[in-house]
Amino acid sequence: MSSGGQTGTALSTTHTNLTADIIEARVRQITSKDSTTLETPTEIDTKTAEVCREISRRTLNLKNTSSGTLSASTNTITIPTDMIQSEEAVEALYLDSTLLDKITFDEWRAGKMKGFAYRDGIIYVAPTPDTARTYTLYYRRYHTTSVQTIEFNDDWKMCIVYGVCQKIYEDYEQSEDKGIEYMQKFEHELNKNEPAEMPVGRIRSFRG
Repeated sequence: MSSGGQTGTALSTTHTNLTADIIEARVRQITSKDSTTLETPTEIDTKTAEVCREISRRTLNLKNTSSGTLSASTNTITIPTDMIQSEEAVEALYLDSTLLDKITFDEWRAGKMKGFAYRDGIIYVAPTPDTARTYTLYYRRYHTTSVQTIEFNDDWKMCIVYGVCQKIYEDYEQSEDKGIEYMQKFEHELNKNEPAEMPVGRIRSFRG
């Protein structure tokens, strides 16, 4: 198995003025009417990070790349630690300068098709290289756990705010209705924003 498993290099260009302070200020404007929901800045930052990671998981909007060496007689690559664990998050895989086809895990296991498959945090390559090859993986990643710089643009501000408000209200049983209200607002904002463009990784070519 290749070494892999490291955090990749960010490809997403962030054009945003959003900060944790901006999110906190708007959240407090909304929740300050309810004296039972006053939280510390650290608690709000933690919830903001959780919401940002959920948005990145559901929208696949953040990109990374990771490179390494696939040793001779090795046919597996451990995904980077910040990659979203789903087949859809694998955008493209190159061995040296060759773009590989995407195949299913069953096709990989049958050993009759060339390409790569994803399963349970591992990328499987076929055929197994007989010499060392350089790989470059393009993938969709989670938002970082730090929210000092938010990696979504300003269009996502209220989506993040509503998600944080939802989490705050869910912490208080007497605010269950508010939690539902802000969950609905969060989902509306999530669906309103443009989804990530489709991955560019090549689906396997037709074989008759």
